[in-house]
Amino acid sequence: RVRDVHRDRLGPAIHAAIRIAEAVVRNLKPDVPAPSVPPPDGLGWREQIERSGDRVTLEDILNDLWARGIPVVPTDILPSPSFQGLAAVVEDRPVIVVGHRHDEPGRAAFRVSHEAGHIAHGDCAADAPVVDEDEEIGSEDEMEELADLFAVQALVGSDSVPQIRAGIEDFRELAKRAAAVERETGADAGAVIFSWAQATGDYATATMATKSLYRATGARRSLRDHFERHVDLD
Repeated sequence: RVRDVHRDRLGPAIHAAIRIAEAVVRNLKPDVPAPSVPPPDGLGWREQIERSGDRVTLEDILNDLWARGIPVVPTDILPSPSFQGLAAVVEDRPVIVVGHRHDEPGRAAFRVSHEAGHIAHGDCAADAPVVDEDEEIGSEDEMEELADLFAVQALVGSDSVPQIRAGIEDFRELAKRAAAVERETGADAGAVIFSWAQATGDYATATMATKSLYRATGARRSLRDHFERHVDLD
């Protein structure tokens, strides 16, 4: 599943990420269960995710994946060039490695959910990781499109981002529409914004819109907190 372009450009980063994933799997705490893969339909997964309200947040996604025995591993340093996300199977356990260092919870929620989609669809196997290199470059690969759909379904609760696909003039309008979607549907505004960004490729506008809603920080802390809770760092 690793395309030739990934092998040529990202070989050192992929190798490092797999070594990290192997170390994580060997040092999981005893309370991490045997792995249980999410259902292949994102809407079905959304129904299974425990949450306090209508919104599905990054925290909810992380709680669900770790409870399924699927580690989500944040990385601080990888060889350059790096990647956005990687889904792999290590010692019969699915693992997600987050390669980017973005701190917006909505952005991280979409990336982690996308990688969970690869796992749910059986796209990765032992010695065959799936690597997502650059989120700002659209892909016509059916496997990637299905993983995007899985993430949108899980986070937004529909097959597409409602009401904000067209006619966005600036980040203020995007933020306003995303906030309206959150009020009307319960979908997290930050996740809505970055689902829109994945569809349009306009991450600059999405980043500014998230900042205007004060939803631009906290992802790295959440990823790290869950990691430290479930992995024996000693």
